[in-house]
Amino acid sequence: MGRYFIATLGCKLNQFDSARAEGWLREGRHTPTDDPAQADLIVLNTCTVTMKADADGRRLARRLRRLNPHARIIATGCYAEREPEALEGLGVVDEVVGLSERERLPALLGGKDACSTASIDLFFGDRSRAFLRVQEGCDLACSYCVIPSVRGPSRSTAPETIIAAARRLARRGVREISLTGVNTGSWGADLQPRRELCDLLEELVEALAGEAVPPRLRLNSLEPRTVNRRLLDLMATAAPRIAPHLQIPLQSGSDAVLARMSRNYRRHHYRRVIEQAAERVPEICLGADVITGFPGESPEDHRQTLALIEDLPLAYLHVFTYSPRPTTRAAELAHPVPERLARARTAELRALGRAKARAFRTRAVGRVLPALGLDAVAEDGAVRALSANYIEVLVEGAPRGELFDLRVTGLEDDGQVVRGEMA
Repeated sequence: MGRYFIATLGCKLNQFDSARAEGWLREGRHTPTDDPAQADLIVLNTCTVTMKADADGRRLARRLRRLNPHARIIATGCYAEREPEALEGLGVVDEVVGLSERERLPALLGGKDACSTASIDLFFGDRSRAFLRVQEGCDLACSYCVIPSVRGPSRSTAPETIIAAARRLARRGVREISLTGVNTGSWGADLQPRRELCDLLEELVEALAGEAVPPRLRLNSLEPRTVNRRLLDLMATAAPRIAPHLQIPLQSGSDAVLARMSRNYRRHHYRRVIEQAAERVPEICLGADVITGFPGESPEDHRQTLALIEDLPLAYLHVFTYSPRPTTRAAELAHPVPERLARARTAELRALGRAKARAFRTRAVGRVLPALGLDAVAEDGAVRALSANYIEVLVEGAPRGELFDLRVTGLEDDGQVVRGEMA
């Protein structure tokens, strides 16, 4: 029918939503293009987690219109839900569809209807990996976060729906399934009877064991209080069927800041979770999210965050500079941190994160790791592979789209590039 281009900002759940949009476009016999200037229809999937994300969405909408004055542009996603009038007011978007109106998208994009697609709750990143949404929304009340008001309360996908989707993916050749959601660890809390994420993982491992090539499972970001001994024991005993990789948001290493953030844990609890995970799950990759410059964050609060991170076996950091979100309690807090100081703290933490990542990769040299060959190929022809513990390794002759074992042979470019060989 026509050519389409999809631009996605934000989290993995947004990537999933974009893939569903792509499924509807393909149902309508549209064809993809990598050049927005050549598209007849452009879908812009927005994010609103920070002020920068809002600005990025507006900036990208204007850029897409400049590149293509004649395309039909549909804006959707979290920013489209929270501030549709801001996008409409740009004068460059033809239609704004918020998350609460997602049932309109299939018809707008040429698909059948919201329930008709065979790829429900599936996202294909490349031919060997997929996201599987198991949960939507969030019941937490963090003082800085606007996402619960945008995506609503926590809702779990039924286990039988998830298992059926996972089996379909396995039979299509997918070798890694990432379980994703806004608050993935809360899966099952709203079901009757109440379930836990470990229940779902155990059922998935058992159900997929009968497939010709059982795909490995990877977990999305989990809140500290949802990472318990049962989960860690399961990850250890089911390895490598469940990837040894967890991203566990820290946000701050100061109890005072965590209290103002309305986070439901303190630094001693976070420390215990990370140390238990590192002790119980061999080769595990542990990542953390951190917010700098939260209102009232003192130099001592920042030092406490640095000290905690330096002391923990973390492999990478995602660091964000705080920005106030309208309607959140944090936006009303006193003692804002000057932007220049907040950004300096962000830079310091990102430097620490790079050092942590380099140390983690260095420890992997000489080790044999289960991995998946990706579709991407480096400039020198080496295949990009993703180890179970989340290290991207360049391997000559690796099988693309298949699981295999590799041996890490060395690092290049100050630890930014990891080389390996078939084991």
